[in-house]
Amino acid sequence: MSQLSTSLSKIFGIIFVRAQDGTRLYSKYYPQLFPKNLLRVPEGVLTNIDVQKQFEHNVWEKGKRVGARLTKGSETEIFQYCQFNIVMKAFNEVHLFVLGDFEENEIILSQVINGIYESLNHITKDHINKKTLLENFDQVIIIIDEICDQGIIITIDPSVIIARSTMRDTEAVSLDKQETSGSTGGAFSSVFASAKRTFAQQFMGSG
Repeated sequence: MSQLSTSLSKIFGIIFVRAQDGTRLYSKYYPQLFPKNLLRVPEGVLTNIDVQKQFEHNVWEKGKRVGARLTKGSETEIFQYCQFNIVMKAFNEVHLFVLGDFEENEIILSQVINGIYESLNHITKDHINKKTLLENFDQVIIIIDEICDQGIIITIDPSVIIARSTMRDTEAVSLDKQETSGSTGGAFSSVFASAKRTFAQQFMGSG
């Protein structure tokens, strides 16, 4: 499929929630790119973590209704909530949402979520679920960082995303080995370890 130009295109956030109850698993927001009025939603102001979690639950509630006909992760649903255009994919145990403002091209947003989906499929060997996402959590974060920089979309080409994320993951493993041997302070691995523990705790609470 041909890729649209992503020049100046941006996203507001990427959200992973548990499919059964809409609880946050992982999310990343880029509020610095948007006017302050966009940050105010019925739940409150989206710079507040508790507001974000309630907002994400409500996005999941609406997504669950409009996406009821989704039968597999390769399918994408587009809907609006508050002042956002939102695209979603539903996996067995995880729902994924990409948020943009009303002015953002819906096709671009769809290609962003497809880029994430195809990249996740590659690292999980076509088995996207809570277990494989947890096992590959560091690469999930790297994939998101490769797609956009502070919300500005860099690439939506899965082959580029996969190549770059694989290279960065190899570098991270090398750095982690150096940290283990005491050659650096260990800050890099500790960040991933902390985030992964939070991710695991959310999953273990899913019953």
